Amino acid sequence: MNANSTGNCYLCGARLIKSAMKNHIIKSHGEDKGGQECYLLKIEGSFLKGYWLYIDVFKERTLADVDRFLRKIWLECCGHMSTFFYPGYIEIPMSRKLKNFVVGDEFLHHYDFGTTTETVITFIGNTTRRPQRGIVRLLARNDPPVFNCKACGNHAQYICKMYDGSSEDVFYCEECVEDHLDADMDFHLLPITNSPRMGECGYEGEYDVFTFDPMSFVRK
Repeated sequence: MNANSTGNCYLCGARLIKSAMKNHIIKSHGEDKGGQECYLLKIEGSFLKGYWLYIDVFKERTLADVDRFLRKIWLECCGHMSTFFYPGYIEIPMSRKLKNFVVGDEFLHHYDFGTTTETVITFIGNTTRRPQRGIVRLLARNDPPVFNCKACGNHAQYICKMYDGSSEDVFYCEECVEDHLDADMDFHLLPITNSPRMGECGYEGEYDVFTFDPMSFVRK
């Protein structure tokens, strides 16, 4: 998956690569005079950087609010523990307020200490937004990745974690997965999701509220 993959702006529908999305958000959506003072954060998979998010968060809130958001959109499967770390794995308290960070700060988030999903969070700018009930606002997200079925080459819907010593992940479509299930194999089958946690533990996907809807930007 391309680390500079394309994605969509959730405020206007613009489709851009990750590196261009930051400037788009700041120039087009980053200032609402008299609004809430927020930080603009970039979040991406530490080892799978093709998965990325841009969010803004009210500065008076804490890292615990960011953690809750990440669980909802990318991570939650079985109620595992999670922690933030500075480089060098120095733990950061969940109660730390965002206003105590500065632009340029970067740290890690770990969810689950067995099959760990690691993300990197970067404070990339100051923004303002109209006061709203939501603490975290999703601004942009990568396009869902497309994988091809190992058997037929069509778009796949399932990932199979192999436990045969090869550590290979393979993908299957709705039709071909039935034959795979009938085989005498040791595997772990899960749905393909738009998350760096895809295929881990019991993760089956996000809440529908975070799925990009291009029709919401079509003029009626």
